Amino acid sequence: MMKKKVLTLVAAAACVSSFAFATPQTQFEQGQWQIDLGAWNPKAEADSSNWYGGSGDVSSDSKWNFQGGLSYAFTDKLALQYNYYGLKTDYKGERATDGDEHEVNLVYGLNKNFAVFAGWNRINNDLGGWSDTNNVAQIGLIAKAPLAKNFDIYAKGALGTKSTSMWEAGLGYSITPDLDINAGYRYLNTKLADKGDMPGLKDDANISYKGFIAGLSYRFGGGHKAAPVEEAPAPVYEAPAPAPVEAPHVYNDYYLDSIHFGFDEDQPLASEQGKLDNFVSVAKANPTEQFKLTGNTDSKGSDAYNTDLSKRRVDNVAQYAVNNGVPASQMILDYKSFHDPVSSNDTDQGRADNRRVDIWEHK
Repeated sequence: MMKKKVLTLVAAAACVSSFAFATPQTQFEQGQWQIDLGAWNPKAEADSSNWYGGSGDVSSDSKWNFQGGLSYAFTDKLALQYNYYGLKTDYKGERATDGDEHEVNLVYGLNKNFAVFAGWNRINNDLGGWSDTNNVAQIGLIAKAPLAKNFDIYAKGALGTKSTSMWEAGLGYSITPDLDINAGYRYLNTKLADKGDMPGLKDDANISYKGFIAGLSYRFGGGHKAAPVEEAPAPVYEAPAPAPVEAPHVYNDYYLDSIHFGFDEDQPLASEQGKLDNFVSVAKANPTEQFKLTGNTDSKGSDAYNTDLSKRRVDNVAQYAVNNGVPASQMILDYKSFHDPVSSNDTDQGRADNRRVDIWEHK
């Protein structure tokens, strides 16, 4: 009888501490929402030696559970996330666990590869006539990196109160920039009960949940409504008034080079230093020629914001040239926002190609 009780108790729902159910995000877009839908297939396992008369590990049967979540990005770095996890398992064809979990986290993106999160986790462990609720404070880390085109590998882990720990790892695939799917494996371990809380329990007991997890994420909304003052300082460079044209002249533009930028950044990538210096050298060697600088962005964000971003990119390249001896009168500035892409905005590489300032010899 005692072994039968232990086997039933072992199937109790565990306290879960995690960030996101679907492919976890490490970067956000202000005002954007994300919906996560899917399922996972856990089974519960515990060491029955914590009960009188028990020995060895015992476990419940696995069962598919609904999982869902909703997230909202306050800024490009900070998001609030709610997750729901069903905690139902079976044992020999009968219901062993009938609990659920509600989780709320604040997630902060450090960069495109890492994010941290902290929050609160409320788990109802319900089996038959015995029910208990765990309230867990948790903190964790998310890591994500590209593995191949449209494929990401991810991992996340967390520590929490109630002797809770968690890890998950898997793969994500981007169907579109706003829709992705994932599949992985999840393991969590938490306190089931303290000594004396459950019949026959002779010591504090933990329980683990483990199983495959899969889901889908969809993002919508977002985009900058206005550029923050601290992110868009007034440029030092001021374009000179155009010189009066004394006679008609047909100009042609001859492509020289493209200077590239990081996401939502107006300073060139460090790898573009050689291109900047080459532009300065060519301009100084041809003092009678003019050069057209055209700013471009990817399609993330509103048209108004990207017009301002493309302008800041052009102004900063022009300012670098002026600081290195190129007269302002040699440069013509133009801003295209995201309306002149050279690659598809549906891929990370395509968007990186579009974040640029094109330099043309104007003669």
